Amino acid sequence: MNFNSGFVNLIPLLLASALPACVSMSSGESQPQAKATKVTVHRFKNLAPVGRAYFPREFLYNEGGWSGSSRVQSSQGVFVRDEIWTINDRGLNLYLEEKDSTKEAAFRNGDRYFPVPRHQQSLFKIKVYPDGSGVVVERLGVRENGLEANGLPSALDNLGTNERGWEMKTPVGPFARLPNSLQGYDFEGVAQDFDENRQREFWLVEEYGPSLLRTGSSGNIVKRWSPARNFSAKSNSLPWSLRHRADNRGFEGVTVSGPFVLAAMQSPLSADGGASGESGHGNPETPLHRIIRLNRKSGMVEQFAYNHTPASVAAGSPHKDVKIGDLAAVDSSGERFLILEHSKARKHIAVVEATISRETTRLEDNLAYEAGKTPYTPVKTRVVADLAPLLANLELPEKAEGLTVIDDKTLLVVFDNDHCIEPILAKAVAPKECENLAVTFNFAEPVFSAKAEK
Repeated sequence: MNFNSGFVNLIPLLLASALPACVSMSSGESQPQAKATKVTVHRFKNLAPVGRAYFPREFLYNEGGWSGSSRVQSSQGVFVRDEIWTINDRGLNLYLEEKDSTKEAAFRNGDRYFPVPRHQQSLFKIKVYPDGSGVVVERLGVRENGLEANGLPSALDNLGTNERGWEMKTPVGPFARLPNSLQGYDFEGVAQDFDENRQREFWLVEEYGPSLLRTGSSGNIVKRWSPARNFSAKSNSLPWSLRHRADNRGFEGVTVSGPFVLAAMQSPLSADGGASGESGHGNPETPLHRIIRLNRKSGMVEQFAYNHTPASVAAGSPHKDVKIGDLAAVDSSGERFLILEHSKARKHIAVVEATISRETTRLEDNLAYEAGKTPYTPVKTRVVADLAPLLANLELPEKAEGLTVIDDKTLLVVFDNDHCIEPILAKAVAPKECENLAVTFNFAEPVFSAKAEK
């Protein structure tokens, strides 16, 4: 969650719903699935206050920033109906520019104000009900080496972002620099599973590195995979090319499929080097999002290409702004999974089935496939659900950032409310609907097949 507004051009976040929680919507002959699809918006009323901010004015904000989702498993393969795990991102932070500098604090563009810098990021177990209500039933704080995880820029070289954090402890200031944190992460996805000893574990992805992390049952991080210059397929690290991510566009989705863990980059890589500061792999016209697959048993890490759909660009977004919101496995093969794809202002939201085959190119880390000079075969794809027309008349947050498969006819999408910061900064009356939202889609027919198509 990031606010790159400079406090001038604040775009109001669409939040308050004027329709009932449960609606059936039709968008005409072009989308026959809409006629028989039930859309249920779930609102969460029991989110606790987080803290008080003093810039650009004083205000109180609540817990939020949910990103990613995964079905709750009570034991291996035994799912709890209507219960979902989600996770919050690095917390409320505001983009600072040089022009915002004060006599005591000299900012540079891209600095960040953290109102509550040491707020612990957490896993949330949420429950949704058919009537559109929702409730948080458990909160599990994330830790590393026993210390609370927070959203401050990382102090680790291979996770660094070149951002500088600032805080303001009183309404009159002054601003003070924040040290980078060894426990600093920007979590954006979660998948729950069980390890070889049948103990609960969570797989998390975050944007700073980007990194893939595994936690134990209590949410304590026990292992991290992050980009390494000396990356090799079995080096317990990730490809260094991922450090060429665009600003705030690292990993955004994760899922577990049998012995495999898959994670996806939110956007195409940056042409100017992104977080690495080195010459990048990006291309303004590339549709390529990188996906990694970790074999939990062998430690093998592979890298694949996903080309976002032409419909995303046709809806008005440049290639660099088309985003992956999450991944969701549909079987245990490690080869078939769903991708939540979306673009600006919810003009395009689609669920795409992706399949890795023998023909799919295993990307090499030192080749810039994005430049268009090296041919590659991306994962095979087909759109299985166009969600944009189903949501067209609903007022919701812009960012769809969690996807869960309830069954072959039912999908759940989690929306990130960004702590309702846009209405607050615009001095609007924050509606009750500023809570995070989840939306359930009940389709009349299965949206994916039980077996892969030949």
